[in-house]
Amino acid sequence: MGRTFAMRVFGWTYWALAATVAYVLVSIILPAASESPEAAAFIPLFVIFLAVYVVGAAAASFLKSAPNRPWLWLVLLVPPILFLLLNAPFLPYPLTHPADIGFSAVFPLTVLTIVLIVLGVTAFREARNPAMGSRSGPRAGLAVALVAGLTIGATATGYLAATSAGGGGGTLAETPTTTASLIAENTKFAPTTYTMGASDVLGLFVENKDSFGHSFDIDSLNIHIQIPGNSTVALAIKPTAAGTLEFYCAIPGHKEAGMDGTISVQ
Repeated sequence: MGRTFAMRVFGWTYWALAATVAYVLVSIILPAASESPEAAAFIPLFVIFLAVYVVGAAAASFLKSAPNRPWLWLVLLVPPILFLLLNAPFLPYPLTHPADIGFSAVFPLTVLTIVLIVLGVTAFREARNPAMGSRSGPRAGLAVALVAGLTIGATATGYLAATSAGGGGGTLAETPTTTASLIAENTKFAPTTYTMGASDVLGLFVENKDSFGHSFDIDSLNIHIQIPGNSTVALAIKPTAAGTLEFYCAIPGHKEAGMDGTISVQ
C-alpha cells in the first residue's frame, strides 16, 4: 500500500509544525531568554520537542513501512498533543490578542496541531482499510486548503496588528492633571506603588524595555492595554472613587514574576 493523500499531507503538516517550533525558539524564546530566566527555562523543552518533531516528520514522510503500520499514525500524534497541553496555560492570551507578538506563532501552532490530529486519525483508518484512501482524498484536500487559508489569513492579520501596534506612542483619552512613568523590564514593573487624588486623572507612560510584549491591566476600570516590545504607551487613569487600584500584566506567568502593583487613590 502506498501513501494516501492524507498520509502525505500529514507528513507536510508535521514538517510545518517543526518549522513553527523552530520559529518560536529562534524569534521569541532565545531573544527573551537573555532578559528573563523564566523564558530561558523553556529552551530545553523546545529543543527536545523540535528534535522529536523532526524525527516524526521524517517517519511520516520517508518510512517505507509507514502506510502499513496503522498505529504509527496515532503514535506520531502524541508529541504535538503533549506539546500543546504543556503550553495550554500560555495559549489563551496570544490567541485572543492578535497584536501580541506570540500570536503569529501560537495561532499556526494550534491550528496545525488540530489539522494533524484530523489527518492522523484519517491516516490510521486508511492504513487499516486501504479502500478508504480513494474516497477521503478530495475531502482531505478541501479541508487542508480551507485550514491553510484560515491560518495564513489570521497570521497575516495578527502580524499587521502587531506592526501597527509597535513603535510606541499612545494617546491619552483624558487630559491628565498629573503624570507618572512605569517601566517594564526583565518581566517586572517598577515602581509598583503610586498615589493620586480621587479627582485626578493620572497620565501614565508605560515603557516596555523588554523585547517581548506585556500588557497593562486594571480590571476595576476595564483598562486592558497591550505594550509591544521596546515601545512606550501612554494612557489615562481616572478613578471612580477613593481606594486601591491593582494593576498587573495579564500574560500568563508575568504577574507572578513581579508585574503587578497598586495605585492608592486618596
